[in-house]
Amino acid sequence: MVRKCTVEDRDRLTSYLKEEAVYNTFLLADIDDFGFEEPFQTVYADEDEGEIRGVYLCFYQNFLLYSKENRVNIPFLKQLFATYTPDVIMGKYETVQELKEVLQEYALDARNLYLLDHKEELEDETVEGEHAVKGCGDICRAESKDVDDIFAFLQSIDELKGLYTSRQMIADRIEKKCGVHYIIRKDGEIIAHANSAAGCEVTMMIGGVGVAPKYRKQGLGGRIVSRLCRDIFAEGKRPCLFSMQEEAHSLYKRIGFKKAGVWGTLTKPAGKKAEIPSEHEAKELPSYIPIYNQLYEDIINGIYKTGSLLPSENVLSEKYKVSRNTLRQALTILNQDGYIYKRQGKGTFVSYDSEKKQKDKIYNFLSEDALEEIVRIKPEYNFGKPTRIAQIKLELSEGEEVLASNNVYESVDGPIGQSFLQVPVKVLKENQIDPGSEEQLVKFMDKGVYCLADSCKLMAQLMEADDQVIPFLQVERGTPLLHFEQLLFDKHHRPIARIKYYFSSGKYQIECRW
Repeated sequence: MVRKCTVEDRDRLTSYLKEEAVYNTFLLADIDDFGFEEPFQTVYADEDEGEIRGVYLCFYQNFLLYSKENRVNIPFLKQLFATYTPDVIMGKYETVQELKEVLQEYALDARNLYLLDHKEELEDETVEGEHAVKGCGDICRAESKDVDDIFAFLQSIDELKGLYTSRQMIADRIEKKCGVHYIIRKDGEIIAHANSAAGCEVTMMIGGVGVAPKYRKQGLGGRIVSRLCRDIFAEGKRPCLFSMQEEAHSLYKRIGFKKAGVWGTLTKPAGKKAEIPSEHEAKELPSYIPIYNQLYEDIINGIYKTGSLLPSENVLSEKYKVSRNTLRQALTILNQDGYIYKRQGKGTFVSYDSEKKQKDKIYNFLSEDALEEIVRIKPEYNFGKPTRIAQIKLELSEGEEVLASNNVYESVDGPIGQSFLQVPVKVLKENQIDPGSEEQLVKFMDKGVYCLADSCKLMAQLMEADDQVIPFLQVERGTPLLHFEQLLFDKHHRPIARIKYYFSSGKYQIECRW
């Protein structure tokens, strides 16, 4: 199961990612620097029985992933990439490679990952030397005024332009001091660049190492990288970086870096959208899908609590920056999917409950699949001989009696569902249910009998309201109703209850799972 993370997940995520910190410097740094509330960053955890098996992070149009076991949740990522198109995907090569089948149009590259353990072999940072470029300045730390020039320079370097597709990302890093950018200029133009891209407690990643083609092999790369490395060692961390160029490999080896692994990237082709294989031709997504996805995420992650009133359409439209018409379309689908429900004149409420449907294999549809909160159960019961049909279905001997009860399930606005339930009296006695206690009987009919059930048979049909349900559901004759009939069996295959359900239109979403 993949879920969106919150600040409460920070410690677990950090512990998992630190197991291979050199691969996860970006992930650890982005989580530490930007957390879980920024609009440009979203963190997901892939979990199996409570254990983290993978981490996915959307940072602007960069997508980072990590799985210690190189396990990728393909169904989730197909769904994510239907509304979010990353420019580049990065991570451990073996893990990134698993996504190639999903994003077939993307170019897969392998880059050597290097780590520096000491600074003895770092090069001189001064401009003097046999190969010094005439007229170039000293190494300077970039400021906000340099953002446009940095972005233009990085876009001019073939090896880097796919990794630095967001000008705003560079601006935010400089402004928020989340990374240091060093530049060397000649005649006002940037001719060399490197930056500390991300850092965690033990490592710091160097990125954006580039020299303009006409100024290569003149020592500029060694100078600017050495400057960054000294800064990183001063913070008590080890520098790491990646590259796929043999020329760069020689540079990094010369100043002491050693290969630590292989880094993978998937880069979107210029001018193309991601193409995700499917059984049918892909169509342009409706405009309401992104807001539907965001509201869905906010609901299941508890931003809007179960039973709470959603903000007004005006407030939601402004918050999510969509038109009211687009918002209404998203809310309609969420209503149909059972995550929200509307009360006439009162607003829209959250019906999703993460704690529901987690324990019982067989359950009461009327209690657990209602889109509105059940505030009251009104029973009308008696004890006596069953009908001939009930006697046959419940496999009762002559003279055996049953509890027969019409149970009406009400929300604050009135009846929304009804059940007619028949339980053999002997089943009540076996479970020490007091026939004289209405409280015990209602509790048993609502929950207890389902806990005893090991299997069931179910029949469903659409019917019109008749005299059997009109007094209970307070609907007009002929009103369409969904009707179930269910037989419950215990572990000895003995029938223990016969239940007829009647569901009012728009009040239930049934989820069968046995």
